[in-house]
Amino acid sequence: MTKTELIYLEDSYLKEAEVTVLEANKARNSVILDGTIFYPEGGGQSSDKGRIDSALGSSMVIHVAKQGNHVYHYLEGPLPSEGEEVTLRLDWVRRYDHMRMHTAQHLLSRIIFDKYGARTAGNQIHAEASHIDFAPATFQSEELPAIEAEANRLIEEDHPVTITVVDREELEKEMGADRSDLSRLPSSIKRLRMVRIGKFDAYPCAGTHVHSTSELVQLKITKRKSKGKERIRITYQLAPHKIK
Repeated sequence: MTKTELIYLEDSYLKEAEVTVLEANKARNSVILDGTIFYPEGGGQSSDKGRIDSALGSSMVIHVAKQGNHVYHYLEGPLPSEGEEVTLRLDWVRRYDHMRMHTAQHLLSRIIFDKYGARTAGNQIHAEASHIDFAPATFQSEELPAIEAEANRLIEEDHPVTITVVDREELEKEMGADRSDLSRLPSSIKRLRMVRIGKFDAYPCAGTHVHSTSELVQLKITKRKSKGKERIRITYQLAPHKIK
């Protein structure tokens, strides 16, 4: 079967698309498409939602998951037919919130790495609030205002966020072993998608991101929690925005 083209990797701002149904599974009420603008859950980022319009009407996309070369769209509503051309429509408010939150995560991860040498050990991206786990980490609650102020300074400076695909060897030389442990990636992966925030940060990522830091508006760290020995979780939120 033809693999699903990941359209969202090329254009995170695309809200609608015409695609073809490759497979319709009645038992799971899911479809595989030849292309998708829906981000599948992964990398700490929740999946997109929205709807698929077909000859039978509209079906709500309630969850999206990637398995191998295919992306499964789980539906509530009528199941489109195999071979049918359908229209995808994102829940754009939810997607844009995820884009802003994910870029903010990269910003915070870099700030805390530079200040304390703490690596990002995990993260969860949600629309209202998101969190990042750092390890090994020892920074205290009284240090959070300085972290928050640095993030908001970078947001106000309006740094561009750009995405390129680079050779793995080039990336390993640029980043070094401290910032990211690329050894966890299969050796068969030779090229990686790199997200850059101006000259401040560069990190491999398959998530969706905004075009500039100014779109984050303002960041607020709302909580610090110990998650075990030298493991700290911080929760953050972003100020409301104007929808792009």
